[in-house]
Amino acid sequence: MLQLQNRRSVTLLCGVSGSGKSTFALRYLLNVPDAACRFLFDPYEEAANRLRLSPAVTAAELEQDLASGWVIYDPHAMFPGAVVQAFRFFCEWVYAVAERGPGRKIFLVDEVWKYCSPLNIPEELALCIQTGRKRGLELIFCTQRPNRLNEAITNEVSELVCFRLQGENALRTVESLGAPGPEVAALPMGSFYALNCDTVGMLRGKVF
Repeated sequence: MLQLQNRRSVTLLCGVSGSGKSTFALRYLLNVPDAACRFLFDPYEEAANRLRLSPAVTAAELEQDLASGWVIYDPHAMFPGAVVQAFRFFCEWVYAVAERGPGRKIFLVDEVWKYCSPLNIPEELALCIQTGRKRGLELIFCTQRPNRLNEAITNEVSELVCFRLQGENALRTVESLGAPGPEVAALPMGSFYALNCDTVGMLRGKVF
């Protein structure tokens, strides 16, 4: 079921460890009012533990969890020692599932640079980014190292949310997307700077 009227929605959440980006992402998923389903790639079970939800570990469990609106995938049973291969499988599965019905579907990936590189990106992930909007698919990427992201991701960012960042390369990357580097570097832990990259609208806030 294609939704050709949808705008792209690729949100990039950046920040050092403990700055609040994961809390922001999970609160967003919990509070978004009209999501048909939320998909999380969770090889370390961090999201599953924080949300107190059981991850899916088989293909059958992935399908069963769709009805709950939460699909959290722990890939180690299906792909022992092959997390990158598992990520490609999950991207392909999410992309296919998103076409089955209407509504918003949100796909959250933490530290996506671990599964691609500045020079190469899995075709399955590229499809989610570039044409997922037609299937109602929105993407959220959380990272401490935005400078390691592939341009196929950064070129499609529609919303940028920055918590405190350190490192010249990381700050240069968010500056290229419109964020004020010195202000981002000076943010208190828990505070963020958010920018709509299409309208250049911005706001500041905090999660703790």
